[in-house]
Amino acid sequence: MLMDQIHGHASALAILRKALANDRVAHAYLFTGPDGIGKRCTAVALAHALLCQEAPQRGCTSCPACVSLQAGSHPDYYFSGPLSGKQSMGIDQIRTMQRFLALRPVRDGKKVCILNEAHILTDQAQSALLKMLEEPPGDAIIVLIAASGATLSLPLLSRCQHVRFAPLPVQDVEHILRQENGLEPDTASLLARYSRGSIGRALSLDPSTLIEERQRVVEHLSTVHGASFSTLSKLAEWLVADRASKTKKKADMPQALEKGARLEFVLAWYEEALHYLLLGKDAVVRYQDCLSALVQATANVNISRALRDLTVVYNTMQTLDRNANPRLAVEDMLLELAEVAPAR
Repeated sequence: MLMDQIHGHASALAILRKALANDRVAHAYLFTGPDGIGKRCTAVALAHALLCQEAPQRGCTSCPACVSLQAGSHPDYYFSGPLSGKQSMGIDQIRTMQRFLALRPVRDGKKVCILNEAHILTDQAQSALLKMLEEPPGDAIIVLIAASGATLSLPLLSRCQHVRFAPLPVQDVEHILRQENGLEPDTASLLARYSRGSIGRALSLDPSTLIEERQRVVEHLSTVHGASFSTLSKLAEWLVADRASKTKKKADMPQALEKGARLEFVLAWYEEALHYLLLGKDAVVRYQDCLSALVQATANVNISRALRDLTVVYNTMQTLDRNANPRLAVEDMLLELAEVAPAR
């Protein structure tokens, strides 16, 4: 993919295009942002722009350099990431990259290295990488791709130009799903609304499962006020269950919703409830097709209560990230949400 083909990320692309136009490309970049939003595609597009023989600063898809880069066989291009089954990247991978950079460019130009998921580099690997960045070869461009820079050392961060990537707008995700992935408009719209601005996440969702799970959440949350403990307990059990264990799909099929996705539907419901109370029905996006149920559920809810409910759900999800007992935490959440709101 070339830079002209990348949707969104105007500020990130502007930084890179300006550097290319002025021949002031940094020796090292750090691309950060959520998974699946285009960091890797942008890094590869930068490699095309640097290595292309026919259209320097832009890249093409037809010259020998770009064709070999797309095939992963360009002699001056190196891509690495986590090894299969590994939860971290060690010093051996950095040493392999170091050996690659020690060689002169085969085609008398730049050498480009892309290191994916750099946030899982071990401390030892980061130290080795830092030594490379302190004295980089004059022809080397290194791009680190990471979810964030929080796990990287300050000296390493100081040697990189930081380029941030934000989640894509829903409209951009929907457009890409329709135009580039051939999805039907309704399916693309649904997946885009639950993509968190990530094309990768959108494509990993199974539409039929998404519809089924979300509808059940709507049905329960519409009547949660005043529900009995036994009803809430069963709902808690369902919300924290692993949907993937129930659904078996072929390896080449989109995955079912991952564990925890049902709670994200709950969070989205209360976000939409607050949006509706503050700004009206036009502010509802993810539950627009369930607007009548949302309106009915918020009939006796004021803004203060809606904000409180949203906070309860958010705090519960934060608690689960700290390894709390899922069933008990979600039961407590539902008991708070089920308290009957005072009449407005």
